Amino acid sequence: MKKWNWLMAGGILLLGLTVTAFGAWGKQRQEEERFAGFGMFSWKEEAMKDEEAKALSECIDSAFVTEIYQYFSEENLLSGTGASFVRRMGEKGTAVYALMGEAAWAYEKDGASLIEKIRQVAEYNGQQERQGRIQGVMVDVEPYLLEEWDQGSQARSSLMEGYLQGIECAYVYATGNNLKFLVCIPTFYDATNREILERLIASACDGVAVMNYNRTDEYGQMAMEVGFAREYEKEVICIYELQKAGKHGLEEINTYAEAGMDMLKASAGRLEKQFGYEKLRFAYHYYEPLKEMLQLPL
Repeated sequence: MKKWNWLMAGGILLLGLTVTAFGAWGKQRQEEERFAGFGMFSWKEEAMKDEEAKALSECIDSAFVTEIYQYFSEENLLSGTGASFVRRMGEKGTAVYALMGEAAWAYEKDGASLIEKIRQVAEYNGQQERQGRIQGVMVDVEPYLLEEWDQGSQARSSLMEGYLQGIECAYVYATGNNLKFLVCIPTFYDATNREILERLIASACDGVAVMNYNRTDEYGQMAMEVGFAREYEKEVICIYELQKAGKHGLEEINTYAEAGMDMLKASAGRLEKQFGYEKLRFAYHYYEPLKEMLQLPL
């Protein structure tokens, strides 16, 4: 009887240790899975070069990047550089989107310049096997950088109406060419152009990427955007700024450069719980400062 009790006790202890270990492992996996799926902006073509492959791969692995929004010139798409890059990303399980946009495109109600860039991507895709295709576009058109924005009132309203019309035209074109269409926006359209914001999310994109560049109220700054995304069943991406304070007028509160990756991940986990929206995702802005944060070779 004593031997049986000892065996039972040992078995229970072993089971307890196993459950504890499995629980810790499971928690770690949950943490990894929670932060897998980050997007990453990449504005420079150097990221596609062969000599950058090792650093880019390490960055993707370390930061759980599963989508990259990469700028492509027409030459990249025609020369084979783009195809090699897209296939390499595909081997890592990282989807590629073409990053594009100029502020002046907001003047084009027919979306002509934007549609032309999308046409280049669609033509490229038509010449590729499935594993070499670009999945969609990330559109970064910034009408608030134009002089009509600062004039306010009617000038701003007309500018934003024309901007929306151009985005709508481009969305129809992208959809017709089997490309997902994401639009990058600031946090302040809810205060300056609420109706335009709702129409944009409702009928002019597959999702929005919100430049949530102020750590004082990350939830409140994108609450309306997430609300509209939820209502219209669209994706919404919270973008984190990583450039150091002092660049482009950034202050320390606007970036995670000094706060670090642990605080960034804590923010993502908190927003995930607060919003409870399955189509909420996160992204880094952008590749070079992310490499610096991860202490990878520049």
